[in-house]
Amino acid sequence: MPKTFDRPPELPKMRRRIGRDTTELLITSLALLATSGIVAVLIRASVFDIASQDEYNFIKYFLIFTSAFLWLTVIRLEFTAKSKAEILYENQMKEYEIMRTKWIEIASQKMEIEAKRSMDNSNLVQPSIVSSKSVEIKQTIATKTDSKDKSEDSA
Repeated sequence: MPKTFDRPPELPKMRRRIGRDTTELLITSLALLATSGIVAVLIRASVFDIASQDEYNFIKYFLIFTSAFLWLTVIRLEFTAKSKAEILYENQMKEYEIMRTKWIEIASQKMEIEAKRSMDNSNLVQPSIVSSKSVEIKQTIATKTDSKDKSEDSA
């Protein structure tokens, strides 16, 4: 928001959420990695060297719980960012209302000052008396020439 009063303040824009920070990026990346690990375990990819069924079940359930925990954390961070954006918007709206009220007061004072200046007698231009002189207009009438007379006679 501008801190000057030469133009009206701009209305703040509501954002869906505040931008992602490094914590959200890291947790989202880990959640995606855990989810891809679950898929790799379930298709029995050669990445995991699983010998027994107990080891397979342990790895599978560990990755499922880890992935679920991370995705719930991602959702919680999303709601936290959304609530922070709403609080920020409310604060910006309060600041906007204060700035708009001040701007309206200053603009009305400015208009009153300009109205007083325009109505002040000292600013009026005093009429000046201009001396008038009579002007004579002389008009000369050209005499008819012989060629005109000839054209009139032939008509």
